[in-house]
Amino acid sequence: MMLRSGGIQLLAATLALLVMTACGGGGKSTPSSGQLPTITQQPANQTVTVGQTATFNVTATGTGPLTYQWFGSGTAIAGATSSTYTTPATAVGNNNSQFTVTVTDTAGSTKSNPATLTVILSLPVITMQPASVNVCNNASATLSVTATNATSYQWSFNGSPIAGATSSSYFIASATTIDAGSYTVTVTNASGSVTSQAATVLVGTSITSNPASLSIAQGQTAAFSVAAAGGAPFSYQWYAIAPGSTTGVTIAGATLSTYTTPVEGISSNGSQYYVTLTDTCGKVLTSTSATLTVTLGNVPPTIITPPVGQTASIGSTPTLSVTAVGPPTLTYQWYRIPAGSITGTAISGATAASYTVPATNTTVSNDQDGYYVIVSNSYGQAASQPAILAIGTGIQITQQPVTVYVSAGGSATFSVTATSTLPLNYQWFEAAPGSSSFSAISGATGATYTQASTATTDSGSVFHVVVSNGSTASVTSSSASIFVGALTSIGSLCSGWLPLGNALPASSSCTIQLSAATNNQVGGIVWPNLISTGNLQLSFTFTTNDSTSPPADGFAMTLGDPSLGATITKIGSVGSGLGADGIPGVVFVFDDYRDVNDPPVPYIAVGRGETALWQSPYFNLNGNIPPLATAGTTVSHAYVVSIVQGKITVTMDGLQLFSGSVAVPPVAYLYFSASTGNFNEQTVISNLSVTVTAPSN
Repeated sequence: MMLRSGGIQLLAATLALLVMTACGGGGKSTPSSGQLPTITQQPANQTVTVGQTATFNVTATGTGPLTYQWFGSGTAIAGATSSTYTTPATAVGNNNSQFTVTVTDTAGSTKSNPATLTVILSLPVITMQPASVNVCNNASATLSVTATNATSYQWSFNGSPIAGATSSSYFIASATTIDAGSYTVTVTNASGSVTSQAATVLVGTSITSNPASLSIAQGQTAAFSVAAAGGAPFSYQWYAIAPGSTTGVTIAGATLSTYTTPVEGISSNGSQYYVTLTDTCGKVLTSTSATLTVTLGNVPPTIITPPVGQTASIGSTPTLSVTAVGPPTLTYQWYRIPAGSITGTAISGATAASYTVPATNTTVSNDQDGYYVIVSNSYGQAASQPAILAIGTGIQITQQPVTVYVSAGGSATFSVTATSTLPLNYQWFEAAPGSSSFSAISGATGATYTQASTATTDSGSVFHVVVSNGSTASVTSSSASIFVGALTSIGSLCSGWLPLGNALPASSSCTIQLSAATNNQVGGIVWPNLISTGNLQLSFTFTTNDSTSPPADGFAMTLGDPSLGATITKIGSVGSGLGADGIPGVVFVFDDYRDVNDPPVPYIAVGRGETALWQSPYFNLNGNIPPLATAGTTVSHAYVVSIVQGKITVTMDGLQLFSGSVAVPPVAYLYFSASTGNFNEQTVISNLSVTVTAPSN
């Protein structure tokens, strides 16, 4: 068929149009040849929280190599030229952004469906908790919180919201007693709320524990203490009122929160003691008076001046001495603990109030030997803490680290003082609360270590320092702890205590049976939270009945040392050991069955719970006490144990049994336990009351 020239032109134009249509014309990129890209998997919507990234993906097929260009809200994103695109960290302003991608091949381009980015807020995170404060009357106070992802704040006082208190800080312009209490802040955003830890505001100062009246036997000393809360640091002055008088007389040098009298005689019966306390605001408070009763009882010795560590030259003969008082006749026995050992051996012939170390025991190998003395009479004993000898260039620690009490966010500083003729090196270590694993603190290589900021989660951490000189044996200091904010209290026996072994749950009358009148029982209870032992006062009653003749193995109170392995599941074995033998720490022993190597029973004593140190030695022991258990009879006694900055006082039915120094762990688990063996008795604890406060000086 013949076509005119105009027909040929029309046919060519039609064919060209068909080719353009087939290759993606009509708004798409100009084609070259082949099929446009086909998107087989569209980018999916993404939801992330603030600060996270979001990743979008596309899958496509096409002719020849594919190229990609991602767009955010219609704008090309520089460098976003692969099948995957990951956003930078997102912010609130990125919410509802839309992302597309254009896929291109040799035939042209195809644009994806839009994918939406949803950015949600995470819950607020409190990075600095509000800190407790002590303020003077009519002074101002500011509580603050620092949080991320926060959009609003609400402060509460004793659990109730404070009207208008909706910023990150709360200002009290002029504090009075009605402002004293517990403050929290709730931080909120679109995702929810979190509430801070409580901060306590103390306004002014109050005495929280007055000196307690005490009954002692002639020849003993009496220890009184006071505790206060508020405008620390405090200053103190103790006063004595003589029997028959009404006027207090200043006691020279008695300027601490505790006061220990000289050895008292019958003439002191009826004396009264009180203390005045001055806070940083200049306010003076006066405690109530405590009455001292002095009887003619017979009591064990009291160590007044213990032996102290010395640095001695090689081949020298240093002398150690002790001063003790008590009813005659006092006897002495010195012991030596070889360096590297934990138990002592009696020194033959060392039976006086002083002991001179022979030159044969001041060699280089004797560096860090320890010496202690047991002073005894017919009624009991008192043992000194070990005195360490540093020989030659050896190291002597003269001031140990002490436990620190701070508010949340505050700093905590530990220090040690040590001597040697050689330059000293230091490395501080820390064990987390409840842990027995110590780790070196990076950079803590001076005689002082400061933790710049503290949190309540630090409470109960334990610190010590290893001192070395590169030549002689390194020396590890005593442990100290840190407590942040309000101290953990201890509840009554009604609830909260964990039973161990054969102990029963608390009864409706808030008593707990530790052991039944059955052979081969061991039972105990433990308070599950770590406590401070700096200022600890406990009162409780033990009751025994259905006892065999002789009775069983008695009962114990233990301050378990978590840094040495004490845990809330720890308990001693059946039989001897009172359910406490094997718990590392300090144990108060109430024993009524005489095992091999035991003193005559009944007795009450203080010693160590580690098996290797059980009864080796008892630091205090009173064997002149009434029965703790009797066959066929119910026997009940009330006890008070007071520990104030390393000084203990133990009373039974109001009469002081002994007092003295004791090295308690700075942080502890508190246990009560009892056990039976081939003989038995039921043991019940009741009337428990515990006060835990920070030392006032």
